[in-house]
Amino acid sequence: MLDIVLIVLIGLLLGVGALVIVGLVRFRSVRARHRRRIAAVEPEHSEPASLVGVASEGRTQARGVGTLAVGPSHLLFVQLAPEREILIPRDAITSARATRHFLGKTTGADMLVVTWDVQGMTDAVALAVPDVGAWRDRLA
Repeated sequence: MLDIVLIVLIGLLLGVGALVIVGLVRFRSVRARHRRRIAAVEPEHSEPASLVGVASEGRTQARGVGTLAVGPSHLLFVQLAPEREILIPRDAITSARATRHFLGKTTGADMLVVTWDVQGMTDAVALAVPDVGAWRDRLA
């Protein structure tokens, strides 16, 4: 009986250890992809941000944390989970403003709303960033 208990415990420990190793490898892989995507825009400034929403995607969409970066030619938001990116040409940006309301969501602090127009199609993204005023100045 004791032998069976030991075998089960060893099996459980090996299984948990394997899950931890797989999780660490996956985390490092996601982090490396995240860094490569940000580096692609040659960022002048970047910082953590939270996606509140994209106007064209409506109210039901995946929101989450990531990194907002601005380079000489693009503004980029890279979301961690689910992995996705929003890439906006800087010359297509029509406005950057502060608001507390977007897509029916209200926040207790100002969020950055960036509007852009590409080939006659207008869209907007709202992001929670630490200093909305500084981001507006960077994008002006």
